[in-house]
Amino acid sequence: MKRLTAAITGLILVAGAGVASAHGIWIAERWGEHGLVYGHGAEDGSYDPAKISSVKLIDEDGNELAGSITAHDDYAVLDKTDDAAIALIDFDNGFYTKDANGKWHNRPKSEFPNAETAGRYIKHTISILHLHGDMPSIPPQDLQIVPLSNPTELEAGSSLKLRVLYKGNPLPGILIIPDYVNMSEQSGATTDEKGMVEVVVRNNGLNVIAAKHSVDLVDDKDADLVQHFATLSFVAGGEHSH
Repeated sequence: MKRLTAAITGLILVAGAGVASAHGIWIAERWGEHGLVYGHGAEDGSYDPAKISSVKLIDEDGNELAGSITAHDDYAVLDKTDDAAIALIDFDNGFYTKDANGKWHNRPKSEFPNAETAGRYIKHTISILHLHGDMPSIPPQDLQIVPLSNPTELEAGSSLKLRVLYKGNPLPGILIIPDYVNMSEQSGATTDEKGMVEVVVRNNGLNVIAAKHSVDLVDDKDADLVQHFATLSFVAGGEHSH
């Protein structure tokens, strides 16, 4: 039993940064509410709602609406607004540091002398709640996957053009995960020099498309890099949420 417990503890510690970097966020319907999911693939994990750093809502014309969440102990739901067509949410997962003994901590590098490595992990989502007609203009996020047409009007098997932006600028050379919930380890195409990429819509129902981008930090006392993980989520095939 002691050996088993030690092995499990070791796996948890080694997986620390992997968990931080591999997880994404998106909106999915939960018991008639718009729940903010924090997960990797089909996993639906618990989290501290205090990590949600920004909530924006826009209507079908691109007008910004008041956005807020209701926080529960280990998850949060988006407060319903009938006019809200798209939600943009940012989530700061904090710092993960590997100390001199190879142990991971959810704290900044400055707290550990001779730390091996550290990163800060930030999540973003564009979640389409319901949308009729063309895509409106999308407010900027640090990393985002922007559809060039309304994906909720498509069926599984249809082609969808996307643009990946980093701080508002096209981001080339980024691998896209076209079906993050069902095939989280399978990458698709890579963005071109204009940040453009074409994917196939995988599901009639919920689709979550993902991408990540890491930026090295220079002379930063708390982390060696910041990694952004972005998703685009929507319901295709006519099963629109309201």
